[in-house]
Amino acid sequence: MNYFDGSYQLKVKDFFFKILSGSAQGILIGVLPSAVLKYILKLFITPGVTNWATDLNAILVLFTSFIPLLIGVCVALQFNMKPLDVGTLGIAVAAASGATKWATAPKGFVNPVTGVASKVPATVYMTSGAGDVINAMIVAAIGVLVIWLIAKYLWGFGAVAIILTPIVVGGGVGLIGKAIAPYVGDVTTWIGNIVETFTTLQPVPMAMLIAMAFSIIIITPVSTVGIALAISLAGLGSGAAGVGVIATTVVLLINSIKVNKKGTSVAIFLGAMKGMMPSVFAKPATMISFLITAAISGIPVALFNVQGTPTSAGFGWIGMVTPIQSVAKDAADAQWITNYVNPMISIVVFFVVPIIVGFVVDFILTKYLKLYKPSDFAQEI
Repeated sequence: MNYFDGSYQLKVKDFFFKILSGSAQGILIGVLPSAVLKYILKLFITPGVTNWATDLNAILVLFTSFIPLLIGVCVALQFNMKPLDVGTLGIAVAAASGATKWATAPKGFVNPVTGVASKVPATVYMTSGAGDVINAMIVAAIGVLVIWLIAKYLWGFGAVAIILTPIVVGGGVGLIGKAIAPYVGDVTTWIGNIVETFTTLQPVPMAMLIAMAFSIIIITPVSTVGIALAISLAGLGSGAAGVGVIATTVVLLINSIKVNKKGTSVAIFLGAMKGMMPSVFAKPATMISFLITAAISGIPVALFNVQGTPTSAGFGWIGMVTPIQSVAKDAADAQWITNYVNPMISIVVFFVVPIIVGFVVDFILTKYLKLYKPSDFAQEI
């Protein structure tokens, strides 16, 4: 087997798309399990009671927190790295992402899980959320370059690789990633601020612009859920964000069904839109169909006052979270939602309209304007 080493010819386009493909795979592995079963498991979970459903839910949520680790591993596999490099790159990306944070707890700190007090000061780790995916991708890219340089000019550290690689790549690259994380995080903040300005507009233009924004965000490394939570996007804005995600899903499905294996299309329906990043980035004109479909589909959201919460804004059809949230009354959501719609309206807004609009827009852009073709979406997830 020819592993990644100093003889590998690093080319910009190949490097970029392997980073993108590996990142997309890592994101999908982390996001889908919890998203698909979220509402099903909720039926078996009793607050304050630990049972198989709470344990399974916790395990699946852990997938989300391990997204940075998965990105590092999947990127390494894209370059056919050795097991040592795969594991090391995964740890480096995970350490730099922000999903796992740590601090020194003083003597006497009581572990909330075991209930045991520490006898000496100790480092405590806490894992929550997916961290900054953009930073994870950047750190993965830096890690690949460092591993390549070590292989090319230092013979891969030779016999002491098992010691030096984790220290230099895992520790060193991890530290670099942690240092740049605050600055990379400003990108997400900036995007969130732009989306937040849309909420000050009248209902129809607001819904259209938010839907358009999320139709693009869902196909980038940026987390739609992260943006929604960062700006507490709720009510009408949340409903519009959900339909924007659906608009992109529809267009991707229309084309994927024509050129990809069934598994890829099923994955897209279940939430694997980010997995199509390489195809979309290779043909940016495809985004025009996402934007137009989202803009038109956002109008009924405003007309019927379809609402949601910050946690449902970035899902769309993933786990059917957005459609269910618009009709399922819950006292805990009262601070976010002031109007619930009946199931028929939800079906029209989140299924009928986006699907019809998606087919029409895609037909016009492919058959008459010829901006792109179905084969541009050919990809395996």
